[in-house]
Amino acid sequence: GEIMFRSFIYLDEEKMYTYKRQIEGKNAPQVKTVTKKKSAGLNAGLNGIGVSGAIETDVTGEIEKDVSFDYDSFENALQELDGEDYFDTVINSDYDLTTVPAMKIIRVCNGFTIPEEFDVINLIDAFKPMLMGQIQTKSDSEQEALENILGTATADIPIIIDYPDIVIASKLNTKFLREEYALLEEYSEQDTYMLCKVVGVIKKENVEIFDPLKDFMRLPRAMRRQMESGGKNDVLEKIKVEGPVLKVEIIAIYK
Repeated sequence: GEIMFRSFIYLDEEKMYTYKRQIEGKNAPQVKTVTKKKSAGLNAGLNGIGVSGAIETDVTGEIEKDVSFDYDSFENALQELDGEDYFDTVINSDYDLTTVPAMKIIRVCNGFTIPEEFDVINLIDAFKPMLMGQIQTKSDSEQEALENILGTATADIPIIIDYPDIVIASKLNTKFLREEYALLEEYSEQDTYMLCKVVGVIKKENVEIFDPLKDFMRLPRAMRRQMESGGKNDVLEKIKVEGPVLKVEIIAIYK
């Protein structure tokens, strides 16, 4: 195919390689351990001649991968499955995304927005190290509990793609982000290409797309219920959008 000069905004390499393997029916680049033997040699030292024994060293390394090249071949392989397991609305705008089955892959060209309510969560995320230092704990176990809650919390970023026929919603894992959070707001007015795996359509009046207690604090359900029944928390409110909503997992966003 033609060469695409992509700039990735987001790329979930783990998903990309997993699905690429499925199409190709091959295994992942395996981490291989190479054992190198150094042969025994003679050392002429001060105390006459000594023999150094064979030394074994393990060298672990992953087989080289070129992510841009691999992504290119992944999308080319998907093109072969168009209309069956892959629905590219960029090339064929007739596809009705509300009818695409779960676990199929779609590509759309559209802008996306991050709900404003999320900015507060992102601030908490950014100031977390400072918060950790500020909060006074009375005991080691309290300190440990605090570190468990704040330490592991990195917020997934909710995004909304206002597609013509249906609202598409997803969450980005900050680990795979290739641009700063602050730059992402530009894409509310600039189209990007997005490769996504369909999770399913939720036909409700209001659809929850982000629950800070779950998606940020990573609290188990029992604790979340306790907090919810205990009263309203204004800062960490659930983010909802009007339904119906097509939920997807993002594999890549590029421009």
